[in-house]
Amino acid sequence: QVLFHVNNGAGRITATYEPRDTNSLCDGKWHKLQANKSKHRISLIIDGNLVQTDNPYIQSTSADTNNPIYVGGYPADVKQNCLTSKNSFHGCLRNLKLTKGQQAEFFDFSRAFDLRGVFPHSCPGAEH
Repeated sequence: QVLFHVNNGAGRITATYEPRDTNSLCDGKWHKLQANKSKHRISLIIDGNLVQTDNPYIQSTSADTNNPIYVGGYPADVKQNCLTSKNSFHGCLRNLKLTKGQQAEFFDFSRAFDLRGVFPHSCPGAEH
């Protein structure tokens, strides 16, 4: 299951992807995940399968933040009000891209400010 939560201050909305096969995302293969927020709608696309949710809070259209980006988990001293799990992600990530309008920025995990239990450029057991 993949959950995409967004809260612009008016309240949390969630797009949920529920795979048909319980283990289809934990099969040792790479999967493409895309999470989008556009005005009143959020969407998740996992391996080409689309799930979208309309935002009932119509005044909440932005996606601005001044906070750092945490990938895979967040430090214990960081207050957050959107996630539904405190468990960190266990798995492999590659090719992180953030896009705003026509601007895209690619991220290299080995250049992160703080690495905790992360081994950049390696993923034991993953197919390439």
